[in-house]
Amino acid sequence: MQKHKFTIYFDEAWRWPLAGPLFVWLIYPTEKLSKKELLPFCDSKQISENKREELFEYIEKLRYKWKIILSPSWMTAAEIDKYGMSNALHCAILRWMIQIFNQIFPHTKILNELPNPLATKIKTNLKYTDILNYFWELNSQWVNIKIVMDGNRDFGLKKMFPFWEIETIISWDAKVKEIWMASIVAKVSRDRIMESLPTKYAKYNFKKHKWYWTKEHKELLKKHWPSDIHRKLFLKRIFPKHKISKELPKKF
Repeated sequence: MQKHKFTIYFDEAWRWPLAGPLFVWLIYPTEKLSKKELLPFCDSKQISENKREELFEYIEKLRYKWKIILSPSWMTAAEIDKYGMSNALHCAILRWMIQIFNQIFPHTKILNELPNPLATKIKTNLKYTDILNYFWELNSQWVNIKIVMDGNRDFGLKKMFPFWEIETIISWDAKVKEIWMASIVAKVSRDRIMESLPTKYAKYNFKKHKWYWTKEHKELLKKHWPSDIHRKLFLKRIFPKHKISKELPKKF
């Protein structure tokens, strides 16, 4: 049996800010995108906010045409505080993998109505890795998975899933436009979250400093004290007694 290869492009966003969720974004082209379709994309750091919005709408059109699958996953500030950043990132990635596999393999729903014997196994309290490993046992004969991500780190994915091909690319902005797409979606989504925050957060002026540690943000924290969407893990001087459990969640 000839195996089908699925190449998935990955980008993580907002790992270092002092507030807000950690996001993981995925782009999975359901077919090879043409040079014309990829032509508009460039490094999202080098373009204006209006241009990013324009490209975001273009990406949405590709998604509506089923040219790509676009899938987000996230961990809240509270989850980052509880599990630590590394575990939070792993959980976000694994949640994201389950979401995308549900779309790529609609005949094997991992989290919804599951065909036996998979359904019986999932009802137990399994970790994310156990679920995905079991899923892989059912599908490995006919499919290969490749994950392409930017940078020189794989965030522990090779160790967790040694049977998948994990490729890390340095200076991806000159090579992989699919990752550019994920980066653009991440930045536009962040800006839209900023716009939708309740008025009780207006005093922190998140729209200006984008959750990062700026002089203004530091002064506002001293004045108003951290909010419920600040990451106490990153504010050790303010919360010296804060402890991290560093445990992976046992349930969904």
